[in-house]
Amino acid sequence: MNRRRGYPLSHKFDELKNKLKNVDKEQAGHLVEEVREAREDGKIDENEKNNLINSTRDMVKDMDFKGIFNK
Repeated sequence: MNRRRGYPLSHKFDELKNKLKNVDKEQAGHLVEEVREAREDGKIDENEKNNLINSTRDMVKDMDFKGIFNK
């Protein structure tokens, strides 16, 4: 994979990262599966997979945290 200054240049990584910006909690589980499949297919590397999964996890935690104040 081509890299510049430690940043991934994977098209699939960018695609998944953009999906993450517009996902709700239910869709997050599907996105994690898509990330895992992309890794298994060699479309993203292990670091990209971990980055996406951690970002998804953080996003869901933020949703849960914000939900406390919206009740």
